[in-house]
Amino acid sequence: MQAALVAAIVSIAALFLALTLLIVLAKGWREVRDGSRRARRRVLEPLVLRYAHGADASIFSALGGAIAPRDRVVVEEILLDHASRVRGAEHERLCRALDELGFVDRFLVRLNGSGWWRRADAAEKLGLAGAKRATARLAAALADEVPEVRLRAAKALGLVGGRAAVHPLVNALAEPNRWSTIRIADILTGMGSEVVTELMDAFPKLNDHAKLAALDILGRIHALAAVPWLLARLDDPDGDVRARAAHALGAIGVVEGAPALRKALGDPEWPVRAMAAKALGRIRDAHAIPALCAALRDREWWVRANAAEALRLAGHRGLEALEGMLDDEDRYARHQARVMLDLARFHPPESEAGAA
Repeated sequence: MQAALVAAIVSIAALFLALTLLIVLAKGWREVRDGSRRARRRVLEPLVLRYAHGADASIFSALGGAIAPRDRVVVEEILLDHASRVRGAEHERLCRALDELGFVDRFLVRLNGSGWWRRADAAEKLGLAGAKRATARLAAALADEVPEVRLRAAKALGLVGGRAAVHPLVNALAEPNRWSTIRIADILTGMGSEVVTELMDAFPKLNDHAKLAALDILGRIHALAAVPWLLARLDDPDGDVRARAAHALGAIGVVEGAPALRKALGDPEWPVRAMAAKALGRIRDAHAIPALCAALRDREWWVRANAAEALRLAGHRGLEALEGMLDDEDRYARHQARVMLDLARFHPPESEAGAA
């Protein structure tokens, strides 16, 4: 019994010793490998950058006519690293080099790999490589079973850009996961004006939360071309759509939207009235002052609060209107006016603060 116990202890100790030795050897090998790669990067990076700035017609000529197998991982790292930092002609040349050296083809193969982390990594690298020919494959990856792969594919489509990339991203706004919808909305916002037409065209076919996300995107990118379309959404049967359209118009800040927003202060749904008041404050519409004073009597606190803030932002005339509301027969209006006037003493409107 004692001999068996000693044998077991010795076996366990030997196993731990072997594992420790294996870990030390693996760590030592990685350090040697990483050191070798750093040394090669110091040699290869200036050649790649010279190519990026247009000194060579081909990446192969920049690298001396060929690339050694052991240098491929280093060159890939250099190209992806700098492609993520630069724009314009240099970015295009780096992306062309990634394709010319066969890295894009390798990423496409890995996009169909069995391991989800490989698929996610491949999607991310295709985006950094600006691989437009990968658009269809990345769009297909939006249906991947793993959320991380879907999100990286969406981000890659945003980096690749173009109308072909916008359409699947707009459809992906309908993701049941709200966090995914927010991430995709951020990607579409980063793509700027090229998403405007696609969002408006796809709007009738989107589900409810995707419609709201689309309206938010148009506001965030200040889509002037969408203003007439957004004004039409103020008559939508869905109160949430009307509210988000009002918010988007305020974010864009065009004076042309003021008459419709003043009308929306009488909407039967209080979120629409609240967003209309907030939008009028952003536009600083002086003609809305009487309607905003009336909104101080609204039965909903958010409407009153936004109307009071809009009056404060309207400058001297708005503050005078708030002072006049201190004697109003509605106690909620009096209270809201008093609160906003107190706030105005410490946070005057920007126009007055600048004058001071």
